Amino acid sequence: MRWPRIAATLLLTLLAALAGCTDRRITEETDDAAKPIRGGTLRLVGSSDVDHLSTTSGYLTGSLWLFRGFTRQLVSNPPSDDFDKSITLEADAAIEVPSVENGGISADALTYTFHLKPKLRWNSTPVRRVVAGDFVRAFKLFCNPVNPVGAPPYYTSTIEGLDEYCSAMLKVPGTVEGIRRFVENNEIPGVRAVDDGTLEIRLRAPAADFIYLVAMPFASAVPVEYLDYLPDSPEFRQHTLSNGPYAITRYLQNREIVLERNPAWDAASDPIRPAWVDRIQIKLGIDPALIQLQIEAGTADLGFDSSMLTVDQSSLQAIGDPRVSSFPPGEHYSGMRYLAVNQVGPNNGGALSQLKVRQALALAVDKSALVQVSGGPDVASPLNQAVMNGVSGWRPGADQYSTPDDRGDPVAARRLLTEAGFPDGIPLRFAYPVEASYAIQAQATQASLTRAGFEVTLFPFAVSDFFGRLLPNPQNAKRGEWDIALGGWLPDWVGGNNGRSVLSPLFDGRQLGNLSQNYGKYDNPITNAAIDRALSAATQEQAEAGWADATRQVTADVGIVPMLQVKSTYMRSSRLRHCVWSIMGMQCDLASVWLADAVDESSNKGDR
Repeated sequence: MRWPRIAATLLLTLLAALAGCTDRRITEETDDAAKPIRGGTLRLVGSSDVDHLSTTSGYLTGSLWLFRGFTRQLVSNPPSDDFDKSITLEADAAIEVPSVENGGISADALTYTFHLKPKLRWNSTPVRRVVAGDFVRAFKLFCNPVNPVGAPPYYTSTIEGLDEYCSAMLKVPGTVEGIRRFVENNEIPGVRAVDDGTLEIRLRAPAADFIYLVAMPFASAVPVEYLDYLPDSPEFRQHTLSNGPYAITRYLQNREIVLERNPAWDAASDPIRPAWVDRIQIKLGIDPALIQLQIEAGTADLGFDSSMLTVDQSSLQAIGDPRVSSFPPGEHYSGMRYLAVNQVGPNNGGALSQLKVRQALALAVDKSALVQVSGGPDVASPLNQAVMNGVSGWRPGADQYSTPDDRGDPVAARRLLTEAGFPDGIPLRFAYPVEASYAIQAQATQASLTRAGFEVTLFPFAVSDFFGRLLPNPQNAKRGEWDIALGGWLPDWVGGNNGRSVLSPLFDGRQLGNLSQNYGKYDNPITNAAIDRALSAATQEQAEAGWADATRQVTADVGIVPMLQVKSTYMRSSRLRHCVWSIMGMQCDLASVWLADAVDESSNKGDR
């Protein structure tokens, strides 16, 4: 029934008109180069909650974006209008980025040493220093049996002794006492606190991309108090601590998150986070259409967990609305959309385990239609490889299962279904998240699959439930709760040798447990071997060759059905300034924006 949504839309339209903001011929100044003003409340609205509030397991874009405000990593991406600078790494909690030249990386490239800034503080009672042991604790909690790290191969395949540590920890009771006892009584050979200010990490083999792994929020410092709660439990979410510029002062599940200034934070120790606003308020449970209307009306500043709806994006970009931006620039793409294919489910006699059935799926999808419903060629492009361009492994001319003009080939798809023993087609349970363009993409995909003989039923899920419960739990796939699912992926870092950030979590068949991102349980020893070659390569060129081999094999196997490579398009309110790209959030950097209508009290309190 559609009327409640229409009624709500009309209500917000009236509110926008009263505020004088429904006229899309924007005349407000949006001068990002003006002198920043300290103060004010940044207002965010979103449809669903974070997947995890614990840094060791949080993996959705919204979670990673939120972590920017209240956590610190050893190294981080700096906020910058310059794309090339924004994808570099700078010192964060560490005094400097380790290198061979400064002695932070040993001559054999196996040992990394991080010296911590002395003025890092937890907002604990009493306030105390962040020490190297807090970073060690993060690595120790990676493999807790309740909410383990989202991308375990990143670390188990690189850090000395972590794989064995994890194998043992995953067997301990999933209780507070069981986890605490294991953490306190067991060590990871490759991770140690030399002293309070020095962290040492030793690798199993050289890994040129390791510095990017410690930039991930997974490796954020973890205070000892977190051992008093089950990881990411409701009790945990009410007792988070901060060492960043903001602290969570209010958390109501699926309703609201409030962050306020952290008095224990020392601005001089944190050049990466200017932290201009005083408060960040996040309202959850908002319909995606209303999110857009609230931003246009000026009652919200940014969307929390969703990019723009396609219809809004297209119309506002057409008139050159300065509040709308797409990123990354040029021919770079920030993510991809794909169909995860459940290869272990029992539905239809396990039909999706057959290559020909998966090939039929790959040929059936009309990708040109998906480009149009996703905002057009300025923000989306058909994808016929298992990774998007800008990711190690993608190669010009290496497309597979292409169709004329990317419109799909239903005749060829039906022929493959018949050869596989399904001349009358097969029914499919198609799961997708209710977020931004996902819904319309799911409908367009349903239409093209139907033309090819598939009987597709759509199953919508809230974003947090879809990515936090349905897909990462392997039992859901084995029970057949879904057959295909509309997935999205962003590389965990941009630039450098980043194949590990896509190919390893999505396609390594040796990591299929709880919270695995290999949703369809794809497993091919040829792909696994190619991943291993890339990870152990001595040179960048050798690594690239391994990633290319892995990509080619996954695409041939239809481990997923690649559909689109996309940019992130977002809208900001007219009062929001300095919207520089956050790689983790694919949005305006939360700790860098400022508000034009904030009260400048610098004359009374002094500048930062």
